Amino acid sequence: MTSLDATPRSGADTFVRYSMIACAVFTPLAIAVTLFLSPHDATAEGAAYVASFAANLDAYPAMAWIGLLSAIAGIPATLAVGRVARRGRPVLGLVGMILAFCISVPVMPNSDDVLYAALKSGLDVPTTAKLYDTLSNGTPTAVLGWIFLLGLAGFVIVGVAALLGKTAPVWASVALIVAPVLVPVSWFAGLGNVLAGVAWLVMTIGMGGVALGLLNERA
Repeated sequence: MTSLDATPRSGADTFVRYSMIACAVFTPLAIAVTLFLSPHDATAEGAAYVASFAANLDAYPAMAWIGLLSAIAGIPATLAVGRVARRGRPVLGLVGMILAFCISVPVMPNSDDVLYAALKSGLDVPTTAKLYDTLSNGTPTAVLGWIFLLGLAGFVIVGVAALLGKTAPVWASVALIVAPVLVPVSWFAGLGNVLAGVAWLVMTIGMGGVALGLLNERA
């Protein structure tokens, strides 16, 4: 079907669309890359995580900067996939996009920054592990750490909206539905950095593929 909107896009509009697509690819891909390159086991828990982090402390600054860039790009990336999803299923796409933004809400301190500061200050690993446990489980707002899962659920809904609305390729929509399920499974099961990174590569396929719907003249 030919779009009724035949008005040529401006150069600025084209630039914005491609930039949003680039962000949708970069955001999850950067996380995948940090997992593949990280020398410590990012899927470990508790004291084991702290010990692994401490043993590879000098590698953290580079990973932290990549993570920051990913977080910044995550805002236009979420807008990109949400915009495509809302075009076919406005209500479902909007709900999914709002929930997906939960990933970008800084409701908790960066626990890795806390670990880095504690270890750099000379705290021993057992003491730092106790601090990490208290930060994760013993603060009044610790429960908000689970908001990340709410954000992942939002991306699942965005994928469903894109699939039902037929505003993105089926393979991309399916990838965006599956990836947010694979991401927490790899962490909870302690499957290691490689499999956790693969989950984020699937997320890259899903977000990037759905965002390509921005190139549609009607978007």
